[in-house]
Amino acid sequence: MGFANVCAAELLKFRTLLSNRITLLCALAGVAAVGLLMGSNIGPNGHLVQGAPGSQAVASPMQFVMYSMMILGVLSATNEARNGTFRITLSIAPWRRRVLTGKIVTLAAIALAVTIVGLLVAYGASLITASGTEYAPMSDGGAATILAFLGSVPLVTALGVAVGVLVRSTAGALSILLVWAFAGEGILAIVLPDNIDPYLPFMMVGAGPGILPEGPGPVLGLGIFALYVAIVVAVTFVVSERRDIS
Repeated sequence: MGFANVCAAELLKFRTLLSNRITLLCALAGVAAVGLLMGSNIGPNGHLVQGAPGSQAVASPMQFVMYSMMILGVLSATNEARNGTFRITLSIAPWRRRVLTGKIVTLAAIALAVTIVGLLVAYGASLITASGTEYAPMSDGGAATILAFLGSVPLVTALGVAVGVLVRSTAGALSILLVWAFAGEGILAIVLPDNIDPYLPFMMVGAGPGILPEGPGPVLGLGIFALYVAIVVAVTFVVSERRDIS
């Protein structure tokens, strides 16, 4: 069973669950809704009541896609552990690294496709709500922040898969990722010096590069975040090779 067959099997697993398709549609609907609602936040002087200029008209709605794909990455791994389908796959393709790589690559490819659609939806909404203002999506260096989603969403999805494989518990893996992203980094941002907190993992992806006045920027930030993800994925491969699959 070659690598292409492994990826095809993973795609079939993903498509089989109706909940996956519903989650993706809800994420895209959320992108459109938030993108349009941001227009109601623009005052008569053409300025947002709150928020940073430029790409936020697209970047903020895209948070729905980013975190939805991270959650789907976790679920794709933990559901395998719970239902025992990982053992079935390994009975056909008895190479753990190939199977895990196929899962990560397949989910990342799905995330990339969804990101492209989401960006088009968010960009269209931003043209309706922010065109002609300083919050037009491509203003103030917004293109780099927006295009960085093409890398950050697949990476976040891969991170979700890796943590799901490591923890093997849906509640545990989601708690680790979401608590870290929304609470842990927020607390560290208060405690750490201002020149360090922009380098926290989730600060460097998503809307962060357009909001934080200091930091690596969207391109370098994406590269550093990729290094974080690579470390977690490498640990996952090592642990999964040595752990019983039952």
